[in-house]
Formats: sequence, C-alpha cells, structure tokens
Amino acid sequence: MVDLIGRVKSTGKVFDTTIQEVAVKADIFNEREVYKPRLVVVGAGWVLPGLDEALETMNVGETKVVEIPPEKGFGERDPKNIKTFSAREFLKQNVKPRPGMTIRVKGRLATVQKVGGGRVRVDMNHPLAGQILEYEVTIRNILEKDEDKIKALIENRISGVDSNKFKINIAGKSVEISIPTEIVLANNIQLAKIGLVSDVFSNFDFENVKFLETFERTTTTQS
Repeated sequence: MVDLIGRVKSTGKVFDTTIQEVAVKADIFNEREVYKPRLVVVGAGWVLPGLDEALETMNVGETKVVEIPPEKGFGERDPKNIKTFSAREFLKQNVKPRPGMTIRVKGRLATVQKVGGGRVRVDMNHPLAGQILEYEVTIRNILEKDEDKIKALIENRISGVDSNKFKINIAGKSVEISIPTEIVLANNIQLAKIGLVSDVFSNFDFENVKFLETFERTTTTQS
C-alpha cells in the first residue's frame, strides 16, 4: 500500500495523488475518488514502469522521490498520433469540438488542437507523453497474509466498501468470499466480481473462487 504524489518535473504540476489535501491544493480533487494509500502489486504493471522498478527496492515507511523518463512513463510523443478529421464526423455524434477539449476518436481519447475549415486536428498522444515525471512515493504497508491481500483487492474493485464486512475462507487451492447483503444488491456488483476473480487468479495460485451470498428472511407485521 503506497501514498504517492505525481508531478510533471518541468512545471511541478500535480497530476496524480492518493492524498486528499494535495488533490484539493492542486485543483485536481475528484469527489468520486477515495483518497487513501493505493494498492500496488509490484511487478504486475499496475503503475508506470519507472515507478514499478523503484518500488521493488523500497521498505515499509520509506519515502523516495523517483524521476521517471518518458520511456518509462507515458512514452515519447509520436507525431503520427496527431491526426485531422472532418468536423462532420463529430457532428454526427452530436459532438462540437473546440480547442483543448478531450474527445474520443476511434476508441481512443484525444485532445482537440485546432478547429477550422471544416476540419478538426486532434492529438492522440497521452497528455503526459514526452514529459519527465517525478513521483514522491511512501510505502505505508506490505501485505503478507493472503486474506489481507484479497480484502485489498476487494476494496480496489468496489470503491468505498469496507472489506472487513467480507468473510474470506481459504481452504487449500480454493477461496470462498462471503458478500454482505448490502453489497450483493449494489450496482455493477457482477462486473466487480468478474474483475475480482481475474485479480485473484492473476496474483495467487488458487484453482477456484466461490462467492457466498446470503439473504435473511425479513419479518413483516400484518395488521
């Protein structure tokens, strides 16, 4: 579990953080995000390659400032990713492009650079491509027990949930996850379960994952 602050080295602009106070000060606060130490499976590609490499050598409680070159960050800027399209293609989708706007083009996010003459020029590079980045990262905890790791994966898949309400039973190559009733009825729970199964199989050698959903009889009073 890590706390981090990601900055663009040339400007000092914060673009990523797990700390609410930092997000508010940098004007990147997102009310839908839960600000707390982030789960990272080291070596699994959950973070940028340059940060992944640094985490491999760090210990609990250690803080380090890591400089990440473009090739280990979001890549170099590629001129081939700057493309021009007819404005009519966007109007058909009820989208009115304007410079600086982020839009989706052929399944990819792009930034509108210029609009004029019935044409729209977009940059399909990542906004931070070509930038040298700096991450200030602190290791808060290293999870050792499989049960704790699975609970962390649950919180990673189901935002805002208290994983202590889930019961984890590990027996040999099987793991059973008991889901509390209020979570069973939550939106998108089936997608979250599919993602959780994928995470478990990717990070453990369990052969099967079972979900236990329990519904209690409610007593009603008849008048």
